[in-house]
Parts: sequence; structure tokens; C-alpha cells
Amino acid sequence: MLGQPVRDLDLAVEGDGVAFGRALARPLGARPRVHERFGTVALELGDGSRVDVASTRAETYESRGALPRVTPAPLARDLARRDFTINAMAIRLVPGRPALLDPLGGARDIEKKLVRMLHRGSPVDDPTRAFRAVRYANRLGFRIEARTRGWIDRAVRTGAFEAVSGDRLRRELRLLFAEENRARAVALLCSLGLERGIDPVLSCGPGALRSLRRAEKIAARHPGMTGWLLYLLAWAGRLKPAQAEALARRLLLAGEERKRLLGWPAALAQLRREETRITPSRALASGFSADEVAAAAALGIRGEGRRLENILDALETRLSIRGRDLIAAGVPAGPRIGRALEATLRALRDGRVSRQGELAFAVRAALREAS
Repeated sequence: MLGQPVRDLDLAVEGDGVAFGRALARPLGARPRVHERFGTVALELGDGSRVDVASTRAETYESRGALPRVTPAPLARDLARRDFTINAMAIRLVPGRPALLDPLGGARDIEKKLVRMLHRGSPVDDPTRAFRAVRYANRLGFRIEARTRGWIDRAVRTGAFEAVSGDRLRRELRLLFAEENRARAVALLCSLGLERGIDPVLSCGPGALRSLRRAEKIAARHPGMTGWLLYLLAWAGRLKPAQAEALARRLLLAGEERKRLLGWPAALAQLRREETRITPSRALASGFSADEVAAAAALGIRGEGRRLENILDALETRLSIRGRDLIAAGVPAGPRIGRALEATLRALRDGRVSRQGELAFAVRAALREAS
């Protein structure tokens, strides 16, 4: 309907979807991953693609923000439990007679470019649907329908989002920041008041959106170097340590991500303080990540962050020489070769040696160590 390629295939089975999925795995040569609780099977194909098979079901929510209890149900009830009308359509696969099943007007809303929830209790039953509404509207260039906005606002005001676990919130933010136009997505999110369901420290002001747009441009210039944490740091901006602790706790961050967020206030202060003189090798020695450097650059004023972005340029730099080149130049094999290469890489990143001078610099470094 949108004229876009199909990226995933979902099959709904009235009956035992798990048994059907396991049977389908054999002719497809797929490896099935079964989730008995929800009656689903993920079939991973040899080319890396995936087919999801699910038993049609109804869902009930025992508390706000909780995962649902599922029971078997016919397709009509299965479609009626979906999050949006544009997701509540199916094609009946009858040989020679395929038919579109659209009981809730999804095709009409696609024409109108609307994201519409199915009922007023939807964002209360599962508040993360509001984040998905933002994601779809941002991705497709759709509007969130007026009544849906009102239902979300009511869910926010009645505290529904406070019951959502940090794991689920973090997952929704990761998905949101994995797509393009992050600043627009955050602006949509803020227009619904959803930032209050995450943490009050997150700003919806023009400065925050400006920083997100800068972060996106920086990430595009350095593909593969940064992740979702860049956008969280750029959005959070100048946090105090206690605020960073509260945000990390709300999102249940762990491991490296928790460490980076807790250290963000000190990292930003140091990067801004030393912006004019910090070198790539010093940035690496200080343990700054690419996400931290990029976020600090995005928070710069009137282009001042470009100096910090130069660190990212340098961090992508790799030597053109290898240990065998030093051996061929007369340096004996041994640990000094590795140390000489490390010294040369630091010098190259800091601009103290040119590409043409790499080998000569490395040989001199190895000989100095030998003497």
C-alpha cells in the first residue's frame, strides 16, 4: 500500500500456530525459535531473513504496563487487539482467492496518513504503544490522530507510564534512536508529554532539539562509530551527577551504558574545558567513547564543537604500515615493534606525522627504545 519493500513477514494462524510454525520450518530449511507463552515461532532462514508465525489470540492486561495474558481467539479478535488500525489488517491466504481483511479501516488511515489507536484504553493497557505511535508517525511522515493524542494525554496524566519498566522504556528509546530524524521523533514525543514518562530531566526546548539535529549530522559523518547512547546524552545535555544516576536507574541501564551515563557530567565538563587543546591520543587515554565525544560536540555553541569532532576523524585513522614493514626495514622482531606501531598511531592521530612519514617514524621509535 505504501509502495515500499516488505521487510518482514508475519503469519497468523487460527489454531495451533506453534505446530504450524514447526511444520513450516522443515520445507523452508529454517531454524525455529519457539515462544510458548505467546504461541509464536520465529523461523530464521538461511539468507538471514525471518518469518514469524503466531497463533491468533486475545490479550488481557492484569495491571498497567504489564505484559499481557494471552488466550486463543479467532482472527477478528486478534486484529482488534493490535495497537493501530494500520497494523490491524491481514491478507487471507486462500489459493486463487487472496482477500484483504481490514475490519478497522487501516487502509483508509494509510490514505489519510494517520496513526490511529483502536480504543481509549490502548495506551493505558500498554503505554509503550504511545512510543510506537511516535516511531511510526516519524518513519512514515504520518500524523497521530486527534483522539489518539487525547487518549495518550489522559494516560500520561493518570500516571500510566510510571508503571512501565525501565527495560521496556529503554527498548523503545533504542528503537526510536535507531531510525532517522531523531530530533523530529523527540519533538513528536514531547508534543504528547511522553518525556515525563521517562524522566523529568529530559528537555523539550529548542536547544535540546538543536543538539539532537547536530548529533545526527555528526553520526552521519562518522558512520558506525556511535550508537543510541549518543542521542540520549545529547538529549539529556548538561546533567548533574544525581540526575544522571536517576536517569540510569529509570532506564535500568547496566554495564558500559550505565558507566557512560553516570560519568557523563564529568566527561562533558572535561571535554568542554579542554576542547581547544585535547588531542585524540589524550581523549583515548582518558577513556572517552565516541558517543561521549560526539555528544559533547553536538552540545557545542556556534560550531565550537567542530574541534571535538576532529577527534572522531582521528579515531577513525588506521596505520598503513604493519610489523612486517618494520622487520623489512631492519628492526628485529619482538615487543618493541608493537610499541613502536602504537606510538606511530598516536602521532598520526594527533597530526604529528604524515602518512608518508609513518614508517620512518616507527623505525626511529623502535630504535630509540632499543638504545
